[in-house]
Amino acid sequence: MVTVEMVAKMAGVSRGTVDRVLHHRGEVKSETAERVRQAMRELDFQPNTLGRAFSIAKKRNRIGIFLSAREPDFQEQIKQGIEDGVAYAQQHGIEAVIEVVSPDDELLYLQKIDEMIASEVQGIVLRGIESKAFDERLQILKNQGIPVFTYNQDVRPALRNCYVGIDSCRAGKCAALLMRQISPPDGYALIVGVTPQHKDSEKRIEGFLEQWGLAPKASSGYRIIYGEGYHDVAYARTRDVLNEMPNITGIFVSGAGLSGVAQAVYERGTADVQKIVGFDATQRNITYMKNGTVQFLIDQSPYQQGYKAVQLLVDYLFEGRAPDVSCYYLDAHIKNAFNC
Repeated sequence: MVTVEMVAKMAGVSRGTVDRVLHHRGEVKSETAERVRQAMRELDFQPNTLGRAFSIAKKRNRIGIFLSAREPDFQEQIKQGIEDGVAYAQQHGIEAVIEVVSPDDELLYLQKIDEMIASEVQGIVLRGIESKAFDERLQILKNQGIPVFTYNQDVRPALRNCYVGIDSCRAGKCAALLMRQISPPDGYALIVGVTPQHKDSEKRIEGFLEQWGLAPKASSGYRIIYGEGYHDVAYARTRDVLNEMPNITGIFVSGAGLSGVAQAVYERGTADVQKIVGFDATQRNITYMKNGTVQFLIDQSPYQQGYKAVQLLVDYLFEGRAPDVSCYYLDAHIKNAFNC
């Protein structure tokens, strides 16, 4: 049987350092921690899961999970993954408390985090928001040794253990390549973001613009507006811009709100001119893709976002097994009218 002492010897560290890496106690330099984890992998070291199971059985173990109230058809797919993740947690003697909170309601979000801290949860799964007060709450969780796993929208890496979702910058580049295939080389792009505070939406826009400007002898013209992630807002603002700028040939939607953009194009009857590439294979979006208004959707694997974030947290608590990576990137699947 492989022991902690054997791992410590191979990694060239003390037994105490291995213990801190294994149980995430105290500070260990990242390069030292990686050396320890590499030794564990090479030796096929298995933590004492039976002992941890007995420890868990002696006390009430609870995790907190936050679901976003924005774009319900997309969140329903994440919810299905989370529900299966909760079943996985229950198999390990861990119960889950689920809160449904809008990312726009910062005060309620903070209140629910405070309630979870007070109820002594052992870990939290959440979708990040951009807020100084929110970061302060995450710092409290870190100081108390409560692991945080994020999905869909990340937070500052120092404030969480692992992010589960797609690589947003690369997904934005993918969208630009798709747009170049279906719009004229001198085309003008309209970019519809969520909000400037939505980090992953902004990363997708950055990736899109980086790739959009690389095409030789092609126009890199573009305009950015924000639909706030809501159908009605995205619809109204897209409609106004298209009335003002009918020369737009391609529309990239970096997150929620694509159905509103598609409705504006559909009502104008200009789907043959203004091509749309965006995210999420929701039923609403698929309907517009099948009628020819939307050309490509990039699916973010929402079920896996929900399930994997919970599973990784449970493995962390039950087995003392931290993820091998700080960002667990999921596949981004390209959907069209024939494979959705």
